Amino acid sequence: MIVKHSWMLKATSISFLILIVVTFMAPIFTPYEPQTVNMSKVLHPPDFMHLFGTDELGRDVLSRLLHGGQVSLLVGATAMFVSIIIGVSYGAISGFVGGFIDRVLMRFLDACLSIPSLILMIGLQLLFSQGLITIIFVISLTSWMPVARMIRTEIMVMKNDVFIQASKVVGATPIRLLYRHLLPQCWPTITIMAISGISHAILAEATLSFLGIGIPPHEPSWGNMLMDAQSHLLSGAWWLAFFPAMCIIITILAITSSGELLQDRFEGYKFRQVGKIR
Repeated sequence: MIVKHSWMLKATSISFLILIVVTFMAPIFTPYEPQTVNMSKVLHPPDFMHLFGTDELGRDVLSRLLHGGQVSLLVGATAMFVSIIIGVSYGAISGFVGGFIDRVLMRFLDACLSIPSLILMIGLQLLFSQGLITIIFVISLTSWMPVARMIRTEIMVMKNDVFIQASKVVGATPIRLLYRHLLPQCWPTITIMAISGISHAILAEATLSFLGIGIPPHEPSWGNMLMDAQSHLLSGAWWLAFFPAMCIIITILAITSSGELLQDRFEGYKFRQVGKIR
């Protein structure tokens, strides 16, 4: 196995950190408020006054991009955190207990996975009122299943290892075995799943907002901006869709590349450890 150079991981990580810093320090980089309407500059193309142009209400696109990025990144990080907690807990209990309980939990998990995630998100979203908390809740409830399956598999493999059996002999309780010996061994998998979960949550928020059932239309987000842009593409206002789309693409690429490179580093570390043992 060839492990990629560490500078690639550093480059993608730095680019993502820059994006976070610029997004959450929006007032420093743009003097305009995202909700300020200026009907004298409707659909104004990019220039020195408005670097990314203006929208159909004369609002500065750069300002809306940065403030919308705050919403999208907040949704991605929070939904990932909640889904990781649910998935790790569910998978750890299922894999550790085993037997009849494991079979019941896995059949429920299979039933959830059999429903397309987009349809499940749309169905859940329609049950509640639009809002930031609602979309985080919906994305979390539809994203924990792959995490649970992965953690369950690793727990089932590791619980029969020699060090676990030795811990049982010296009197370790099941809770101690799970939280002090088994789950720490799953941290590489949890880290990689968490990173991929952020990109999935950002895409999910953008998709739901684009369909008009995500973040409320009056609040800026990358998905909302794409939804608003579709009615002005034929009029030549290309910047309304181009810049939000590029922000989503760059963010997803940075997060995905970081996850893949971290996975290579974890696998390389395991490979070296096995070589030392041999």
